Amino acid sequence: MLILNSFAGLNKIERSVNLAIGFFDGVHEGHEAVIRNVSCGDDSATVVLTFDPHPSSILSPRLPTPIITPLEHKQRLIAKLGVDYLLVIKFDEDRANQSAEKFVSEIVDSCELKLISVGNEFRFGCKRKGDVDFLTELGKDLGFKVIGIDRVRDGRGDVISSTRVRESLKSGNLKDAKSLLGRDFSISGLVTKGDGVGREMSFPTANIEDLESVAIPYGVYAVLADLGGESFQGVANLGVRPTVMGSNNSKPKLEVHLFDFDRMIYGETLEIYFVEYIREEIFFNSLADLKNQINDDVIATKRMFS
Repeated sequence: MLILNSFAGLNKIERSVNLAIGFFDGVHEGHEAVIRNVSCGDDSATVVLTFDPHPSSILSPRLPTPIITPLEHKQRLIAKLGVDYLLVIKFDEDRANQSAEKFVSEIVDSCELKLISVGNEFRFGCKRKGDVDFLTELGKDLGFKVIGIDRVRDGRGDVISSTRVRESLKSGNLKDAKSLLGRDFSISGLVTKGDGVGREMSFPTANIEDLESVAIPYGVYAVLADLGGESFQGVANLGVRPTVMGSNNSKPKLEVHLFDFDRMIYGETLEIYFVEYIREEIFFNSLADLKNQINDDVIATKRMFS
């Protein structure tokens, strides 16, 4: 999948374009339904258009929407759906004030647009004047087809939405989040070199720092790690490491101890799937006490996976 960062990038596509539009935070099963519709089995290029940052950061900066999947992670999730291109459009004041007509014109002027797929609740343009009916009418004049997707519902008949995913994750309900996402919730990032405390305690960790957002509670989790298509079981701590850092650290960090693993993977991308909550992150009086607890966590996690 190729990443485009402006409508001008569409000019380079020498085929007609099937386009899915949305923010797609979490890339849940409802989003996948919208994206799947651009894969029609014809020769058209499949393109997903998303925005960065979240429109709420511009439209309501005092109450921005918490993010489930930061942009780089969202890119990886969308790539797994087999689309050809991801078009990331910057959302700023100019974009917020742009008319719905102008937005569509930018797309049409940049490519041979054949189809647009959106959710039926999708709104765009200044004052949210653009919707599926608006797109459909424009499509009749400009030569593209519009598919509006009804909201996907879960087994109980409730609508699957990013809001529900956020609420499930915030409460630590991984099982409910998995049913909405269609997969275990995950965090993805580059492995960085840590301070070696885990290795000194005989529990070396792969560390992911600079987390843009943390959608789940701090704590210790049973996890599955994906490293270039290889899968490993492990136990992870997500939080601020109070025993090691005291009260001086407020930046969250993800530390993952992988079972039966002894490779240097600094700089490689690791995706961590959170399978089950083990316990909360707590302060221990000594590293010896912490080591004993980690040993118990490892035993409990291996028992869970067995």
